[in-house]
Amino acid sequence: MIQLTSGGASLCMAPAMPRSAPVPQRHLDRDILLHGIAAHRRRLAELETSMVDACERAAVRGACRKVRMHDHDTWDKATWQRYLEAAARLEPDYMPKMRRLLRKIDRFERLLTLPIAAEPAA
Repeated sequence: MIQLTSGGASLCMAPAMPRSAPVPQRHLDRDILLHGIAAHRRRLAELETSMVDACERAAVRGACRKVRMHDHDTWDKATWQRYLEAAARLEPDYMPKMRRLLRKIDRFERLLTLPIAAEPAA
């Protein structure tokens, strides 16, 4: 809004909202936050499972016959060493994604603790 004065025109800002208008209640939808947490946890579990499967496959490759992939009690020292080597080799592929998901989960969980994320009144 432009207001004319004796010295020329000056610019005045009109209020964006009339002062008598009620301030809308702001809140975060808990259901959306909880859904986001669950989705990120699911994706994290998928990544963890994928990495463990890849490590287990690498561990039993070349192992003796008594070693069973899903029975870790049958693993010898060499099998565990291959597992750890695979985990170290796969870490650059998996860990950045897993850390990012963990940070997102943490953010969503912190948002749930805010007062604006409280259950809306019925």
